[in-house]
Amino acid sequence: MTFFEFMVLSTANLGIIIFIIRRRSIASAEGLCMAYLGMAVLTDNVALVFHYFYSSNLLPLGQRELAFRLYPTAVEIVGLLILIMGLYLSDGKATPVLRDLNLSQVVRLRQIGIAITVVGLTLCFVALYLVGALSSPNFYASLNSFRNQALPFGGFWYRGADIAVFGMALTLPSLQARLKCFFSVLALMMFVSFFLRTNKGGLEEPILWGGIVLFVYNRKFLQTLLSVRTIALALVIAFLGVGVKFWFLPRAMGNSSSARGPLVQLVKMAAAGASERWGDDALYRGYCQFVNSLPDNRYLFSGSRVGVYSLTSWVPRFLYPNKPDHPFRGLGFAIYSDFHAYPDETPAPMLVGSAMADNGFVSLTAYLFLAGLFLGWFRVIAAGPKSLCWHCGYVLFVLFGGFSAEEGTLGLIYTLLFAYGVVIAARLLVAVNDLASVRTELPPEITAAPEKT
Repeated sequence: MTFFEFMVLSTANLGIIIFIIRRRSIASAEGLCMAYLGMAVLTDNVALVFHYFYSSNLLPLGQRELAFRLYPTAVEIVGLLILIMGLYLSDGKATPVLRDLNLSQVVRLRQIGIAITVVGLTLCFVALYLVGALSSPNFYASLNSFRNQALPFGGFWYRGADIAVFGMALTLPSLQARLKCFFSVLALMMFVSFFLRTNKGGLEEPILWGGIVLFVYNRKFLQTLLSVRTIALALVIAFLGVGVKFWFLPRAMGNSSSARGPLVQLVKMAAAGASERWGDDALYRGYCQFVNSLPDNRYLFSGSRVGVYSLTSWVPRFLYPNKPDHPFRGLGFAIYSDFHAYPDETPAPMLVGSAMADNGFVSLTAYLFLAGLFLGWFRVIAAGPKSLCWHCGYVLFVLFGGFSAEEGTLGLIYTLLFAYGVVIAARLLVAVNDLASVRTELPPEITAAPEKT
């Protein structure tokens, strides 16, 4: 009976997720969020059923793992239905995100992309300077300060590499007739993402972002690139990139004496990295454990910590010294199956877990309904107008995880303001370039200074 209940709930959950993706587009904030969430649910459920029948002794709770997921899955279904209500009340027709650009718009998109790349690299350089990475004997240990410490000058500087990757991705739709240049830009995106961040992985992000940008702005070009060979190659690069990063970072930070990384070892590291997100002891199980243990841990979120942080996370700490800390910092014991916890770590309770933390079903209903309303209105405003800059801001918000499958609404306002701050700065650079171009094209008698009489 438990297995039947699990299968019914799992099918309903995945069905709702697929419904949102199909009706709202994977290139939307809610669609991309559901794609990540769907991967977590699908890999968890498939691996769980396999282990349930063939190796239940490997599961943390044995065959009780099925029952362990029933209540959290039912809660997730309720949460997603509430989100759908908000989405359809604010944007029932699902304003199209995809754009068919003419030649002049493709050129303008490339200019915006180059400007965003400049903004991103500038932020990245400032980030390296602020933590002293440029002069530090351990470059990556200094850079990692952005990820494991609450710094007084804010952590947004660290996203400079991501912004540069996004800017370069915006140039890809204009490179349909220059494939060598296309792959050179893609390789440069991978270089920046891999070497200027301390996140696990780094090669998968440029591939995914480049694909989504092409899907939004030049689908015909994307279709010419899609084949069994290129998809397989992209998956292999993304997978092995995780293993290479797992091998590279400890050595770069001076935490390992081993100097060799044979292919078999890289594959094992990549599999270990992937298992932290996808599988039956990864993200979705962590969400289930969080929801099941929430009644005993409710006191940790008194004062609506999730809601308060969602509203204040965008304020730099030097302006708000007493800014509330991340509400899930150090709460690994409520999420991981082995109950370990690191003081500086911020584990992911997933979308519904984050919304439910403050006040159970009350906050779940309020947060996800308001999130649905906001995402719908935002999509109408940003994706609807003809302004390419507004549209690029929406795509940046989507790719930056403004509506996150792992953290829910925690970074929604922060990502919104950050994305459009970057786009406005890039627009100013484009405007300056336009003025300079107009001036150089004017006749000499106009641009020359008038003679004194």
